[in-house]
Amino acid sequence: MDIKSSTRINEILNAYPEANRFFNEKQMACGSCFAVNFDTLENGALMHGMEVNTLIDQLQQFLKTLPTPIASTQQK
Repeated sequence: MDIKSSTRINEILNAYPEANRFFNEKQMACGSCFAVNFDTLENGALMHGMEVNTLIDQLQQFLKTLPTPIASTQQK
């Protein structure tokens, strides 16, 4: 998944449920907020006083630490 400032937060959480832990560590309660259905990562960063590009970089580093799903490593 290509994560950019215009990516909706719920798209990230749907693709990477473990990202909820990342957002919680950033004091962003995205998993329990109704706004994730329409808010972008940029809006979420702005609402929490963060710089969106820094947040994206940190999120991408977090996602790299997650185990690779078995389905994505199998060839079709």
